[in-house]
Amino acid sequence: MPPFYKKRRNTGPSKNDLKVQRNLESERLARSGDTLARRFPSVQRLSIRLEITGPQKQLLAAETRVFGPADRCGFEVACPGRCGGGRFDLDAKVVAVLSARQTASESSGVCQNPIYAGSSDVCGCRLACAIEAAYRPEPAPADQPA
Repeated sequence: MPPFYKKRRNTGPSKNDLKVQRNLESERLARSGDTLARRFPSVQRLSIRLEITGPQKQLLAAETRVFGPADRCGFEVACPGRCGGGRFDLDAKVVAVLSARQTASESSGVCQNPIYAGSSDVCGCRLACAIEAAYRPEPAPADQPA
């Protein structure tokens, strides 16, 4: 009689992790459909300069994204590195800068996606971004009678 073999557990994400990932993706898609004027009414112009360098400090990509009031907001950047599917999400940083009404800010991050499935080595590409914002003038407060 052959010995009993137990099925191996799937090493992928659990059903709950997949559900959370789907919800986050749907929220991201809903946010990306909004225009700059709808999400941030006080912002007149937003410019994001991006530079992505590889682990050996070589320049992989450089671009500047300029958003006007009628442009759709998409603050996610695909990693061009060797991971093949990494993403840099700049949404939280942009919201923090615009809610504080800063005119300029710089930030950086490193892609933490594994090089291939099951690998302990991470991609290591570095994103450096510079955010510049121009705001609409605030209305002058009405004079209060004394």
